[in-house]
Amino acid sequence: MRSWKPVRLQPDAAGQLVRDHERMTKRLAETEAYTAALQREIRSHLGTEALWSLQTAARQAVALEQLQKELIA
Repeated sequence: MRSWKPVRLQPDAAGQLVRDHERMTKRLAETEAYTAALQREIRSHLGTEALWSLQTAARQAVALEQLQKELIA
């Protein structure tokens, strides 16, 4: 079994890592709020089934794109 070894960073690098983490955490929260609002609007204007079909189509498009990238690599 491998033992866990802590990563040692220079103070500047550690500070940058913390700032990047905070910035990305904030951006993720903003994106989640935007996505929730967008889903509410789609559901209210087009209906729940339209939202589900759009979500399914988006998931399939992402999966297809990832598969194409894997085949190229």
